Amino acid sequence: MRADRRADVVVTDASGNHALAVVRSLGGRGLRVAAADSVWCAKAFFSRYCARRIVYPSPARSVREFRAALYGMLETLRPAVLMPMTERTIMALADERLQVEARVGALPLPSPDALRTAFDKGETVRLATSLGIPVPATVSLADPGELERVRPQLSYPAVIKPRMSERWVDGDAVVSTGPVEYCFRPEELPARYLAVHRRAPLPLIQEFIPGEGYGVSALCRHGCVRALFAHRRLRMIRPTGSGSALRESVTVPPRMMEATCRLLEALKWHGVAMVEFKLDRRDGVPRLMEINGRFWNSLPLAVAAGVDFPFLLYRLATEGDVPECFDYRAGVKCRWLVGDARHLVEVLRGKPAQWTDGFPSRREAVRQFMKFLGPDLHYDDPWLSDPLPFFADVADLLLRQVPRFVWRRRRLAVEGPSRVQLARGRTL
Repeated sequence: MRADRRADVVVTDASGNHALAVVRSLGGRGLRVAAADSVWCAKAFFSRYCARRIVYPSPARSVREFRAALYGMLETLRPAVLMPMTERTIMALADERLQVEARVGALPLPSPDALRTAFDKGETVRLATSLGIPVPATVSLADPGELERVRPQLSYPAVIKPRMSERWVDGDAVVSTGPVEYCFRPEELPARYLAVHRRAPLPLIQEFIPGEGYGVSALCRHGCVRALFAHRRLRMIRPTGSGSALRESVTVPPRMMEATCRLLEALKWHGVAMVEFKLDRRDGVPRLMEINGRFWNSLPLAVAAGVDFPFLLYRLATEGDVPECFDYRAGVKCRWLVGDARHLVEVLRGKPAQWTDGFPSRREAVRQFMKFLGPDLHYDDPWLSDPLPFFADVADLLLRQVPRFVWRRRRLAVEGPSRVQLARGRTL
């Protein structure tokens, strides 16, 4: 095999901010990084630090074809480390882990049981409850017919949440389960629940937790925490709840640190994870929301603040261990500009009917969006030294995501106003 065809690391799901951060981190250290995705406009493809670009079939269409393409790619490149970036690719590979590991030096993932617990929010809640970690009040139904029994017992607004972000369909595809739905009155519960149930069977029903969102990120070696980092969300893509468009590094809050360490130790977690909390405005108690059992989309902030999780994971995979890394700069901000534009669009559309929590004003959202400079402000993708990924991100938004969003809205309009109302709050 020719030396120039090899790669040190293969990174999947190259469209994501986290994949771009991994490519920049490792490529900037002189490692040969191959980026792979199912779309041609994946932003990490256009980074100066990307040594090779590979397009594979989407596991949302055929896991069988995805695996075949990935195996061929790995046999050609023989990378030291494979880093899958999303639940979709991890789930597509989990059942054939031995075949993957035969083609790479290392696949730094936790055990299948740990992954199942982290990816299933119902199982995450059960584990947290057994460890005494506060969670939102949660109802899990065995059958939609139980709705009438539980409807009077719930507090409103209630959050109807898919148990998993991705799920298997027809045995050969892993697809997104879509966003949460909010139910504001008992009489709305059947329609709202069934709207989610159709795309994500037997979702959870949770109490709504008002307050700020936090993420505690970690690198673990078989349950031993080797690195920690925390951030709080300043602006979300959807103001009603989603990933962040602007976030800030903070010192790890003690109660969140304790809960994160207990969870990951109980799972004997190996690799990276981000544990999400809401700091309950009513009583000041941090409540666990979920575990992201892979790299998270706000990863560029951690790297900018001084915790280079991609390189730490590479060292863990290739050397077996890394020194502890708990020091970083608090007060660092990182902005995803395209995500912030999507936030602005959501605010300009107006507050959803019946929304009870805080919601930005249009004037303030415009004013904040126009603040492009600030002390210790970094950006996820616009880098002067590596500008092309930003333009790829904009192209992906305009050429792929906007047309898809418009098509979905037209379809919902044809199906009836009630479905359009149920879609309220969804975003690009």
